[in-house]
Amino acid sequence: MNRLGTTLSLSVALLACAGIGRADVVDPLDNGAAPPGTAVLVSYLGHQHYPDITDKNGDKADLGLDVSSLVVRPVYFIGKIADKFSYGVNAIIPGVRLELDSDNVFGAPSSNTTGFGDIGISPFIYLYENQESQLFISFWEFVYMPTGDYDSDKAINIGRDTWWFQHQLAFGWYPGKFGVDFNINYFQFTESDELKYDEPDALEFETVVHYGVTDKLRLGVNAAYWQGLDDAKSDGVTQPDSEPMNVKLGLNLSYAIKENFTLGVRWMHDVESENSAAGDWIYIKAAFVF
Repeated sequence: MNRLGTTLSLSVALLACAGIGRADVVDPLDNGAAPPGTAVLVSYLGHQHYPDITDKNGDKADLGLDVSSLVVRPVYFIGKIADKFSYGVNAIIPGVRLELDSDNVFGAPSSNTTGFGDIGISPFIYLYENQESQLFISFWEFVYMPTGDYDSDKAINIGRDTWWFQHQLAFGWYPGKFGVDFNINYFQFTESDELKYDEPDALEFETVVHYGVTDKLRLGVNAAYWQGLDDAKSDGVTQPDSEPMNVKLGLNLSYAIKENFTLGVRWMHDVESENSAAGDWIYIKAAFVF
């Protein structure tokens, strides 16, 4: 396969790095509501291994990108509107290390960089919650600020050098030992002034179907589908056939060590990609309820 173009390489790198901090992780029981005054501190210790990127036909080229991250996510349930609709706020605070192998599509020497990613702030509100049927529907609005480390001379960067947004509609249903969490995410990316690069908006569907083996142990199967909604633009010029597409499948395990402390692990594998990174992603999740 021919070496991918610079613009496409940039698109894929940005897409991969966006996955570091964005709230596109869904685990068992994530979408349930909590009483007013509940505070939750969640952390994700993760590693993403992207040996390849793909073109519009799914053909691969070397990427050689490894991403290690620690993402801290505080969540706070403030109260209820009309005694029905729970609302609150949460944040995404990522610390990241990127490592680029010398055998990469950029033709760049091996390098690494460590720093903070783009910090996200999100209010949320529950549109429907029924404790008896254990059905929950909520909306989360994530605003990511260009706080991540960025250097235009580098082939890869932790930050996007632009504001970006994630609109999330979240569903949770836990009728018994079985449960389903399902999110619809719409991503909006503004153009980077430094790069003069405009990544297309994207739609993502993600879910985990899970089962409580015991009162403490829960097993699940994850799936996610990402689809770019248009071609990318570089310096105002449309790049034909550059919409990214990605399908992931994986496994999920969580264990309640205490009533207010849960540990979990999730592994995801890219089973199909076009104009996107391809590899594996694993993280360990710790959740404390106060």
